[in-house]
Amino acid sequence: MAEVSVPDFKNLDKANEKQSDKKSSKRVLIIEDIGEMRLMLKSLMTSLGYSKIDIEPSGQAGLKRILSGRYDIVLSDYNLGGSVDGQQILETTRKTYSLDHSTIFMMITADTAYEAVVSVLEYQPDSYLVKPFPPEAFMRRLGRVIQQKKSFEKLNQARMKEDWDEVIVQAKEVMTVHKPYGSLCLKAIGEALYAKGEYKAAKTHYMLITQKHKNLAWAYFGIAQCEMALGAFAGAAKNLETTVNLSRHFLSAYDLLADAYEELNQLSDAQQALRTVLEVSPRSPERSKRLGDISAKLKDWYTAEQAYSRVIRLSRETAEEHVEMYYDHLQSITNLIASGDESKTLNEKFKRSLIRLRIIGKASPTAVTNSFRIEVQQYVTRNHLGEAVKTWKNWHRLIQEGRASPLTQAQEMTLKKKLGLL
Repeated sequence: MAEVSVPDFKNLDKANEKQSDKKSSKRVLIIEDIGEMRLMLKSLMTSLGYSKIDIEPSGQAGLKRILSGRYDIVLSDYNLGGSVDGQQILETTRKTYSLDHSTIFMMITADTAYEAVVSVLEYQPDSYLVKPFPPEAFMRRLGRVIQQKKSFEKLNQARMKEDWDEVIVQAKEVMTVHKPYGSLCLKAIGEALYAKGEYKAAKTHYMLITQKHKNLAWAYFGIAQCEMALGAFAGAAKNLETTVNLSRHFLSAYDLLADAYEELNQLSDAQQALRTVLEVSPRSPERSKRLGDISAKLKDWYTAEQAYSRVIRLSRETAEEHVEMYYDHLQSITNLIASGDESKTLNEKFKRSLIRLRIIGKASPTAVTNSFRIEVQQYVTRNHLGEAVKTWKNWHRLIQEGRASPLTQAQEMTLKKKLGLL
């Protein structure tokens, strides 16, 4: 990040009361699992004039805060010890406030390895600090980011209004005045051209950047986005491969690469792209679901079962848990059994998913019926007709009681024939 003049924090309140008033209205979120560090960060922000400070000790709680209301400054630890780390919080912040780039995100970490990867991450913090650090270092870093955000204030206002022509004007102006911010300005211009639907112009813009700077992953990604919009899927795939080779942490590039491969009907390649991104960032239920769906199309039931199982692990007892994910998992197990795998472990997985499906879907007659449909299918697949008939009788009783949705006459006749009841 470019060096800029740093405010004199010792005399800040005396020098500028209006600035102090602005600070008192800004919302700050501190996400840190160590109590002493939480207290220190709050003390530092309070001493700088910030008063609206929320504190959370876990990544999960921090995410809920970010999704429920906008923050001006987010200070987050990288290793939070739970299922959500600082990088996921950063990604969520960037996506949630996608048009509002004025939010400051500072990463705080004890992991010195973070320094080696931060420059190639798709979602980069505005600044970061490696623990332990003196208060003065924190103040210097925050001061630099504040100055940078001020330089981009008009550009960000135009972005919030989706005034893309004005974004381009402001980006060129900032680039003229602040040359070290040139890369950020060029990126903003490309994004504005793309948002306007000027895909050919945006592609040319990004290509000119790659001619001068061959290692900018975001520029190759920009080219690929334009090519996807223009229907040039093979070219998009090639540029996305370059993107992930330059930055293996560019997660959106893998998603778009899978899109390109699907458009080219190269499902095995799309599957591999999703496998790779889940190795880089394994905690995404959306990507896991997509891997399962593509694997199901390929009839790769082993990979499908593993992917759907991951979706369940990541979503269980959250707002994202729903009956459809259990349908997918149970169906993949049934197909895996049909292909010859009838291990004890697989049967146990089936039972666990079926039980959970009936717990969360018990109030829905449709979910109840679908759960029995899948159970009957599984028993028939294993040639356990006695168990299948017993299951049908329980199912039929629930239908009569109104707790399971009824079958059509034709569906019931087909089922009874399959079970040898006619």
